[in-house]
Amino acid sequence: MRVKNRKRKLVFLITLCIALSVIIIGSVAFMLIGLKYNYNDITGNPEDLGFEGVIDKNVVNVALFGVDSRTVTTDANYKGNSDTMMVMSINKKTKKIKLISLMRDSLVPIERENETTYFKMNAAYSWGGPELAIKTINKNFGLDISEYATINFYGLADIIDAVGGVDIELTYQEITITGRNNHGINDYIKEICKHKKIDYNKYRVTEYGKQHLNGIQAVAYSRMRYCRNIFGTNDDYGRTDRQRYVMEQLFNKVKNLKKSAYIKLMNATLPYLETSLSKSQIMGIGVKFLLSRPTFEQYRIPQNSSKMNFLMPSPKGRFGSVVYYDLKYASKVIKGIIYDDMTLEEFVAQNPIEKNDWYRQQ
Repeated sequence: MRVKNRKRKLVFLITLCIALSVIIIGSVAFMLIGLKYNYNDITGNPEDLGFEGVIDKNVVNVALFGVDSRTVTTDANYKGNSDTMMVMSINKKTKKIKLISLMRDSLVPIERENETTYFKMNAAYSWGGPELAIKTINKNFGLDISEYATINFYGLADIIDAVGGVDIELTYQEITITGRNNHGINDYIKEICKHKKIDYNKYRVTEYGKQHLNGIQAVAYSRMRYCRNIFGTNDDYGRTDRQRYVMEQLFNKVKNLKKSAYIKLMNATLPYLETSLSKSQIMGIGVKFLLSRPTFEQYRIPQNSSKMNFLMPSPKGRFGSVVYYDLKYASKVIKGIIYDDMTLEEFVAQNPIEKNDWYRQQ
């Protein structure tokens, strides 16, 4: 029997994730018939997806992936490393959506072809598509994911434009840095405009502070990693923080849309989306959940701040530079957030950070 319970009405429409790190979630519900979208009927066998059964019937967990596909048309290529990886958890009882970013360079065991390889987590999608990527997340973090959604790089820009853009606070450095190895927002805007063959000067950002960004500008913002953002983070950590920031603003726009705008949003979203959700499942979602006015929370695993640092010195190996932390402890944190309705800060305060050097013990 397929694990995705046909009677279990999913309460959302995922539209999200992209290459080089951008992502988006939207929820809509009706008049889907006739709209184009890319359905991928993955296996529903729990063993193949790395779990035994549903943990909590009130909670639906979905894997969100962004692969490095920058196809301008909707004929997108959904292959490659998943440069964006998130878990979207929807609790039908508490009416909360929780989004948890997983660092793509996390060192994890990846089980494939009866062998275990230790490598960066984002390689699983390239090696075995969404099924192996889902299995890798489930096995390493003790989850019960059986559904996924992937969106291509340029799809996000159209989706953001469909909701009228998003408000993002920019730092002075984010709009002024430039260069081959020090890209700022305008460097990425120029690259996107070149691919789309449109005038870069119409999209260039010249002011910092709170700005209203269109789709191309928001995608460019989400790709930055060479300077600190308003949260004080940079590198890949800063980039995932920017992604979730964009998603939160996008989520707030989507949940407040008038019903008349739903079709425009779906037309912008579905052609770029590949998902294991069937049309009947998608049809059963948006209205019920959106009308309940759900709240949104976002987190990143692992943390690397001075007050909360999960990181351990990276072990040497053929996998290159990796993000190394205690996977069992990370699993406890994620479960605390999802199932115990705790914030990350609350969980760590009650359960001090553990640093089991698991790879060197293999």
